[in-house]
Amino acid sequence: MIDEDLRTAQRRARRRHELDEQREAIAGRMRETREALDALVAWDPESVAVEEAKLKAFDRALASLQRELAEVGPARDLYEELLLRKERRLTESADPRGAELLELGRLLAELDVELPARERARDAGRAALRRPGDREAVAVFVRHLQALGMTIEPDALHGALGLRQGRTLVDDLESRCRALENLRTRLRNRREELLLA
Repeated sequence: MIDEDLRTAQRRARRRHELDEQREAIAGRMRETREALDALVAWDPESVAVEEAKLKAFDRALASLQRELAEVGPARDLYEELLLRKERRLTESADPRGAELLELGRLLAELDVELPARERARDAGRAALRRPGDREAVAVFVRHLQALGMTIEPDALHGALGLRQGRTLVDDLESRCRALENLRTRLRNRREELLLA
């Protein structure tokens, strides 16, 4: 029973995701159309009418999407709840997938700590690079780096050499964040694969 519920919830969650993407795309097109309408400096009734017609069409499409989103409801939450139930059942049983699920859970929990810490350090580094010479911004960056276990002196990031070193550190953090995000996606996909098998 839970497997069929999971498949149904998965379809609904995917549909919800598709609808959210469509809603964002339509909202973007509406912004562009409004900007085009605002940019019509010369009063060209024909162009204004075309842009207003586009806005009305986008508005109708958006209203339709909103209705469908309301019908789908909190599909992702339900799907995650069903995945958690099945995961608990498998980890408490003798099913061999349970051990792998426990390991995946441990790795995902570690990523939930490490990734935000690296993102905060990266963001602090970007802020420090935008304001060269701002000792407070550099100090915040250094604190975040030290929280990650990196040893760096605050004065090492001043001057032209420090700016280059700061850029290198931020680039390295960005690469590591991307790698961790990719790893998290792969682990989540594997977890889902095990639970839907």
